[in-house]
Amino acid sequence: MSVGRQIAPRTVGPDDIKAGRVDPQYRKTLTRLLAAHALAEKLTALGYERALEAVRDTELKPIIEKNLVEERKHARLVYRALEDLGLNEQASDRTMAAAYSGPSFEAPRYFAEHMRSELDLLMATVSVDMTGLIMIGVNYRESSYTPHAHAAELILEEEADHDVFASELLGQAVEHFGPPRTHQALRRWIPRAVNFFGPPASGFTNDCIRFGLKASDNGELAELYLTMLERRTTQLGLRLPKLTPDYPHAAA
Repeated sequence: MSVGRQIAPRTVGPDDIKAGRVDPQYRKTLTRLLAAHALAEKLTALGYERALEAVRDTELKPIIEKNLVEERKHARLVYRALEDLGLNEQASDRTMAAAYSGPSFEAPRYFAEHMRSELDLLMATVSVDMTGLIMIGVNYRESSYTPHAHAAELILEEEADHDVFASELLGQAVEHFGPPRTHQALRRWIPRAVNFFGPPASGFTNDCIRFGLKASDNGELAELYLTMLERRTTQLGLRLPKLTPDYPHAAA
């Protein structure tokens, strides 16, 4: 049975939560969602930080530096929203301890901990940046929680060129490393990217949709990502790896 939105976009603020004007489950769901978003932004920033040290291409350095500054800023934005709810950065990250090692954080976690080469940067940008922009653009921009909606708008505005960057880097991967090596890299990264959206039709996501904190189910976002990426890979003479049907996905 489909879940419908019960709270309109941008109608809830910190004062509403503090005054108890919303369902207590709303606060619990919101806090978990913001904590996951903040950690994903932080891990992406750490990945770009490693990329700055690892990548030797001087043409990429200024773009990496720009992305690093933006990701750090965006992580602070979301952590600030959590502080309004009484949760500081350290406490927020502790709530994500179990999720951190799970499949939905595998792509940003791998980027943050194992970024070693230009090919890693190229694949991480296609995997982490693209999925993040879809999640923020589809789900968070029209959040019922006003501070999160405002943060999403700012992130989308400042990261408008990341989508183009990701597309260009995929072309560079084919040019610099050849189609076979690029295809093998896609086999490693695309399952991680698809898993980033989380399991479809979960109880948590249903609560997010019901409370107006998300607009779409995780499975719908994963399909959107794969459709967008398939067009780009086809143009470059590549093919997307086949994935196992159930979450968490793996290359078949």
